[in-house]
Amino acid sequence: MTTSSSAPATSESLQRVLAFIRDDLIRTADVAKPVDGGVVLSTPSLPLVWSVNQLRISEPIGFEALIALAAEERSGFDYRHVVVEDQVTGPALAARFRGAGWGATRDLQMILAGDPDRPGDTSVVTEADEDEVLELMARWHGEGASVPADEIAQLTAFSRRQGEIYGDQLLGVRSSDGTLVAITKLRGDGRTAQVEDVYTVPEARGRGYARALVWRAVELARAAGHDLVFITADENDWPKRLYARLGFRAVGRVWQFHTG
Repeated sequence: MTTSSSAPATSESLQRVLAFIRDDLIRTADVAKPVDGGVVLSTPSLPLVWSVNQLRISEPIGFEALIALAAEERSGFDYRHVVVEDQVTGPALAARFRGAGWGATRDLQMILAGDPDRPGDTSVVTEADEDEVLELMARWHGEGASVPADEIAQLTAFSRRQGEIYGDQLLGVRSSDGTLVAITKLRGDGRTAQVEDVYTVPEARGRGYARALVWRAVELARAAGHDLVFITADENDWPKRLYARLGFRAVGRVWQFHTG
């Protein structure tokens, strides 16, 4: 059965996705302060976690005004993290931020809008324990770069806090000896569901575990009555191609800028 006929229109879907993400972060942060066109998230308890220490803008804004707002609202931090949701001004702002020496990344928001290219073996997927999932996520955070232990600890605490707020369903795949080797999470509010944190350890990749995990999360989301299922992918990384093969379609982007 295809899901494309029942999926909401693209603009509505994107707004629901962005609202879901925004609500998640607001509920997770220590303080959420409304500002013109957006919100400032501050979390002194987790100062190294960019996601909950950011200026998030939903409305159109010019580069100079955004820089001034970031300087005003993030003056107490060693870094500045700015997130832009507006689809029209995002590309132009990215060029300006890069020109000013800021780091820039782009997240692709993808909704389930069709059938997978082929069935996945979801029989390998099982429920996972929070502590073992967080242990695997700590390994993930430390991959490919020298990440300080205190930053990994705060990212782990952030994940635990999010899970408590939404009651995340934790899914995993285990090796023959019972060791957890792949994970994902399903987070939902009854209408909108997010498949999040898809990860497989390097030594277990290439076996279809990510495909199985994502599709099992989709099955659970549908069974719980969610009419919109989405996933976020780094636009410059390969997982977006897997998600597309599973029936997810891009509906918009979010631009993230960082300096410090």
